[in-house]
Amino acid sequence: MNKPSFKTLFMVLLAVVTSGIAASFYPWPERVVESEMVGEPLFESYDTTAVRSIEIEKFNADKNEIEKIQLERDGEKWVLLQNRKYVASNASQVSAAANSLTGILVLEEKTEDQQDHFEYGVVDPEDHPTQPNRSGLGTKIVLGDRNGKPLGKLIVGAKLKDDPSGKKRFVRVPGQPSVYVVDFDPNALATEFERWVDPNLFQLSSSIPIEKIQVVDYRLTANQGVESESLKYRATLNVGQTGVNLLKLDLANGKEWQASQISTKMREQAQSIYRQLLNISFSGVLRKNTEMQKLFEAPAAELDTTVLKSLENFGFYKVGFANGVYRFKSSGGEVSVTTRDGLKVTMYIGGLASRSSEEDLQLSYYVLFSAEVDESIFPMPEKPTVDAGAEVDAQADKEYLKRVADRTNALKAVNLRASAFNRLRAEWVYIVPETVINGVRPDLDFSSLSPSNPASSIGDLLKVKPPTPQK
Repeated sequence: MNKPSFKTLFMVLLAVVTSGIAASFYPWPERVVESEMVGEPLFESYDTTAVRSIEIEKFNADKNEIEKIQLERDGEKWVLLQNRKYVASNASQVSAAANSLTGILVLEEKTEDQQDHFEYGVVDPEDHPTQPNRSGLGTKIVLGDRNGKPLGKLIVGAKLKDDPSGKKRFVRVPGQPSVYVVDFDPNALATEFERWVDPNLFQLSSSIPIEKIQVVDYRLTANQGVESESLKYRATLNVGQTGVNLLKLDLANGKEWQASQISTKMREQAQSIYRQLLNISFSGVLRKNTEMQKLFEAPAAELDTTVLKSLENFGFYKVGFANGVYRFKSSGGEVSVTTRDGLKVTMYIGGLASRSSEEDLQLSYYVLFSAEVDESIFPMPEKPTVDAGAEVDAQADKEYLKRVADRTNALKAVNLRASAFNRLRAEWVYIVPETVINGVRPDLDFSSLSPSNPASSIGDLLKVKPPTPQK
């Protein structure tokens, strides 16, 4: 080969190499995968009433374990299988999950290469043992029918970085390589127990306003029980159209506090009591045994209640029976709410709950609920007095009899409410986070109180407008 020919060949090869290098750095548009699925629904349409089971799982990097929620349709109710079949009473969350796989349209097919699954966060969470880097694991949902046959299953991955709506997600059908882009609301895929249940544990309603609240903050020493009771304070509040007002405050020294200088911190703590009552969020439940459940469903003085002694392990000590319910003293005090129709619900705050894992740093408490009737809400009508020798006023007597009948009917109605509440809560001991407990039973600091300085009334402590309970 002569020198000109060699030189020409060398220049050609150099041009090819240079072009290849340039091409590798050129911002070529990303390859669009052509797919017949674009614009089509990802799943066949299904009737949401046919959904009989829901399973959601994802990997929790903090706990280094899979988190899973399993629900099953039980008659007209949905129950949480991993939480002793507690009713999934948050209907909106159940509906969101059951409807999450219907009407999903494929906007784009991103890739068919399995090597890209990690990048888009659609690796099956069940594959976590073989994944050294778990950031590529997605969240999987499986909906099943009454025969256990899947109606649809999907792994939801990362969101698109350049999506202004924030709704677009990379998704993949388990067992298939293709990664699609769809609109998807990840809020439907909650694995936290508290997201699936109703936090209104006092069963409060805007149709029946609160009449009175009492917070009794005392402590019982572990292994010493009721004998170790130490009162910190007892606060009685009434609720009216103008807000929440403190009627009475008893301190540990046995004196009733009338006036004091209230610190800002103390005022803020106390105002949380009413606000928190509507939202007693809880992170778990324990199921009582069958014998104990029956006692709570239908309390009676003559029944053998030795089985209740096992509740002492959770910080609840039975101290008697009155007004149709068992009375308890609990390790962390109690909070009671009386509604305008005479229903009194007491929340007993027990001992510290066991943690779900070593990585769980949140403190929680065991909690019991009990309902009874507060007859003081319905004082007995006064019978019309008649002077000696005078005739009975027929109209007054008729009105009196009507008031007596109205009182009797009201008491019957609230007794039914109390029985229904006790049946509802009879099975369960609740696990409530410390932050919630501190909201309804604030650890008030009375060191700033000065009886010699009545500059501000104790009644100003709780001047907070009541929120509107949800129906």
